[in-house]
Amino acid sequence: MESILCVNIPVQMISCTDTNGKITPIRFRFRDKTGELITVTVDKILSEDQGYNRVGVNFSCSAILNGSRKNFTLWYNYFAHEWHLSRLCV
Repeated sequence: MESILCVNIPVQMISCTDTNGKITPIRFRFRDKTGELITVTVDKILSEDQGYNRVGVNFSCSAILNGSRKNFTLWYNYFAHEWHLSRLCV
């Protein structure tokens, strides 16, 4: 599990989009360096930052991973329709 500390990992995301277009990440999964499938349920969205160029949005979130709370950043690209785990703070 230590190998998930990489940045810019593509993830499979379950999210909710309301009628106004606001996106809320709910749960995601990815494969770590060993090939293990890791599933993470987003407990709390700490902040949301839409870039000035309006290419995408960053979500600072927290969740329980391996029994301890971790903060991480998820990035959604509007044009490519892709989600990435861009930072995991240990």
